[in-house]
Amino acid sequence: MKKQINRLIKNKTPFASVIKMCILMGFGYLFIQLSNEAKNIEETQYIPDMQNALDYAEHYITWRYGGDWRKLGHRFNHDGLYSLDLETDIRRLKIMRGGQSEFLFYAWFNSTQEEINNGHSIRGVYEKEALFTVVFSEDEEYVLYEIMYKDGKCVRNFEMEQRFSISTDEIRENIEQIYTIFESELLKMHKYQIEKVRKRRKNLTNLGFILLALYLFFKWRIIMAEAIEEDKPTEQCLGETIVNTINKFSRWKYVLCGAVILFWIYILRPVISQFILFQVERNANVYIAYGMSVVVIAIAGCSIITRKGAETSENATARQATTWKILQMMAGCILEMLIIRLGMMLVSDFYPRSLQFYMINGTAWIGAVFLMLIFRGIRYLMLKKRPNCNQEKID
Repeated sequence: MKKQINRLIKNKTPFASVIKMCILMGFGYLFIQLSNEAKNIEETQYIPDMQNALDYAEHYITWRYGGDWRKLGHRFNHDGLYSLDLETDIRRLKIMRGGQSEFLFYAWFNSTQEEINNGHSIRGVYEKEALFTVVFSEDEEYVLYEIMYKDGKCVRNFEMEQRFSISTDEIRENIEQIYTIFESELLKMHKYQIEKVRKRRKNLTNLGFILLALYLFFKWRIIMAEAIEEDKPTEQCLGETIVNTINKFSRWKYVLCGAVILFWIYILRPVISQFILFQVERNANVYIAYGMSVVVIAIAGCSIITRKGAETSENATARQATTWKILQMMAGCILEMLIIRLGMMLVSDFYPRSLQFYMINGTAWIGAVFLMLIFRGIRYLMLKKRPNCNQEKID
């Protein structure tokens, strides 16, 4: 098996090149899906600026999630204010968004004793310490009492307890029930969105590879038709097509190189974070994972660029490091960052637009290119010294 693999690697025929390309495509597809799975695990555990129920409420109680709330069985309206009617064990629970971090709720509770009509509603603002209004209906009139809820406790209201035969502790339990239900439904929405994002990433990856497969299929059909029409061997037509395709993309090779470097840094980082550095603290995890990704991509890139003895002279190294070619690679990096950002926008809105994304990925790209140049120089020096050593032995 090992001999067959080595034979395939060394084989330079057009068919062997196609087989190697298909193997690389398959490996790339599996690795990208692995990266998607790592990203899903990462988002399940941690998303910036979304760490508690209030963060979820600020993010999800907006117009763009109205359809998703309805899919979860709730009613969502936007009449001046966002309002969410939750279908729960409580008779009715309505949440209204009053401001950026202000969520008012109205909850209705039935009588707790059959012989006493002490059905009531509770109005308040979702927060740990707040003044709540308890409303009772008596003889077609509304009677209101204010209850201070602080540190998980309610200040007793003796007049309310005597008049409607309901304890302040029961009101406290009602408030805690409202909080529990509200937070539970927000968590359900959050999990629903994470699963939705996972499916979108998977489908986007599948779509990309399906389009690539269709392109290759039609390209093969053209090659077969050309071989029949010109009465040439299929392998000859395939070789000519490969050479022509390479020539078409050769003018953009440095742009493509810059884009590929950033793409694989972005893909590799979640894999390292979740499957290698999973025990490292979150913030340190991300930066260490980016650093490791940069080193891996730099080593891989240097190995590809310097294969076949590409470093033959100092002039070759100097030519490869011209300012124009570096600028082309930078253009590819910027283009890839915009494409990745567009993909993130299509998949989810978990990550708000910020310069941090461009700064981190741009810095990682610069680090990878810098390391590639260093590794390349080291390899060139090693290759340069080898002939001298052999000459000394002959002398």
